[in-house]
Amino acid sequence: MGADKIRGIVLNQIRYSDTSLIVKVYTDTFGLQSYLIKGVFQKRSKFRPALFQPMSVIQFVSQHKQGKELHYMQEISLEISFHQLHQDMGKNAVLMFMSELLSHAIHSQESDPDLFDFLIQTIQWLDLTTGSYAAFPHYLMLELSRFLGFYPKNNSFSNGATFDMMEGQYKKQQPEHPYFLNESLSDYLHQLASIVPEQLASLKWNPNYRRQLLGELINYYKLHLPGFNGLKSHEILRVVLG
Repeated sequence: MGADKIRGIVLNQIRYSDTSLIVKVYTDTFGLQSYLIKGVFQKRSKFRPALFQPMSVIQFVSQHKQGKELHYMQEISLEISFHQLHQDMGKNAVLMFMSELLSHAIHSQESDPDLFDFLIQTIQWLDLTTGSYAAFPHYLMLELSRFLGFYPKNNSFSNGATFDMMEGQYKKQQPEHPYFLNESLSDYLHQLASIVPEQLASLKWNPNYRRQLLGELINYYKLHLPGFNGLKSHEILRVVLG
């Protein structure tokens, strides 16, 4: 079997021995995969550790073998050079959130070109935006749920409705179970579903409600995504994004 030319988004990395890394990458061809990068911390290594920062977009060559859990990379290069992502403290905190979310939510080893393109576009938008991106984590979680199969049914919204997180739709009557959003948070969710990233800065949200909504979106994932046990990096966002 010949080697494949692959595009990938680095989700996270762990140190393997004194000189090597294991990198988890979401690829355009094989979905989620893990790669061993040997000697990356050696002085004469041809691969810089910076290539494997969270959410870096890379191109590489790899020979994939069916059923193998760990692969090797060759000819690695950076596909997109970011301007601010890894330097700006706020955007870097969002990257950490994005990295943790995708690492916990994506498990498929099958190609999903639409999801791959969505992630590339959102990373690039975050890098280039000069407006407020405080609601970007919420937008990311909402849109990602579309690809994971539990996007909210938005056509049932009406003023005063509450969002039933168990059923994924708005209700005029408050559910009897405790898994629902109050009227204010339900309205925020509806607003979020009605915009594109370029409009995120126009959302005039109460900061306390904004933080509550992110916590509830994490709970929504817990309800609908098996094995999803929550996130930790959103606590950093509370500090960095206010």
